[in-house]
Amino acid sequence: MTATISDKESKNKNFEERFIIEKDRLLNFIKERNDYIKNLPEVEKKAFLASIETIKESKDKIERLLLKKELNKGIHELLFSFEELPLFGKEYWFMKFTANDGSRCQFFLMFGRSAGDIEVNGRYVENSRIINDRTDGYCVCWAYDEVQRKITDHLGVIEVKEDEVTCSTQDIQANFHGSFPEYTLDISSGGKNICRLDIKEPADGIYNSELSENFKSLFGYRVANLYFDFKGVLFEKNFSGKCYVQKVIVIGPLVPWKWSRIVFRNGSILTYYIPNIEFVGLEYNIRNFMEFYDGDTKSIQRFKKAKVHEYPSEKGDKRWVITAEDDRVFVVMRSYCKEHFNFTKNFNFSYVENLVDVLDLKIETDDKVITLEETGSGLGMVEDTSGFVI
Repeated sequence: MTATISDKESKNKNFEERFIIEKDRLLNFIKERNDYIKNLPEVEKKAFLASIETIKESKDKIERLLLKKELNKGIHELLFSFEELPLFGKEYWFMKFTANDGSRCQFFLMFGRSAGDIEVNGRYVENSRIINDRTDGYCVCWAYDEVQRKITDHLGVIEVKEDEVTCSTQDIQANFHGSFPEYTLDISSGGKNICRLDIKEPADGIYNSELSENFKSLFGYRVANLYFDFKGVLFEKNFSGKCYVQKVIVIGPLVPWKWSRIVFRNGSILTYYIPNIEFVGLEYNIRNFMEFYDGDTKSIQRFKKAKVHEYPSEKGDKRWVITAEDDRVFVVMRSYCKEHFNFTKNFNFSYVENLVDVLDLKIETDDKVITLEETGSGLGMVEDTSGFVI
């Protein structure tokens, strides 16, 4: 029997209520335990204090992070700062650059850290402590420029200053700096320049940035996004188009999600994001989001009930069919290369970045039907994720 929408809403509500109950239990436990240990002998008191210190520290950090909502912290401040991560906390910078000249050229940089030890692609990253605005982390950088190029996939040192963040590995030094709304990304290796990209607000000033958050009980995320234009040099060749710069803080486990961002020749952009979690037999749909920015009319269309259908291929060119709202949205995409990453901490989490072409497109708005004839060719990324990691 297929669950109805009301059934799922009821399950989701029950799921949220369970987290709220567990949070209250945790806070009451700490209060009662602290009252109890006041009258214990000194040796036993120290033992009890040590046993709850980790839990108490994590609770305090989460509360401090949630209180920052009242400070209305801006995008620039979020990009160039470290957060005090609580237990299960993660902090990442993600940058994606997509050409708009009809080529398949794309370029990616991602680096970040975790509040606890974690293994990434077989390399062990110890708990990242911030000392003098520096911390250990992990960095991945790769590109497709007629051929696939892996630039770095290694441990790194991340440093934040007032208007810049840098990440250095044994292979590269990446420097992102500037002030809203103009930034520059410089990456070099062995004294040789890999890229220099100037990042600027789109000329029309529409659909250019976002600062959002979503917390459910003790878990959630805060994210800053820049949807900017860029122009510069990559591998000693001219490189320009649309970029996506993101800083995200996640409090909680990594759970599977479906995400894609596609850039079309006329400046249109299609994005969807569908994270899901299963817990004690309940499926919790954290979010179902799809958005289409029309490059011709400069308007934004939002769609509900997005669905992602995957079709593997023996040749490796995996395909996706994306639909929404009774096929008001219909998109077919095909991969042409990919990179695979593994995160391990008690459990395993698989993350695959697929570069894709758009083979077919139909988007019905209130007054017209948009196809590839209007948008031109589409190019972007589809993320495949599976597993679970704390």
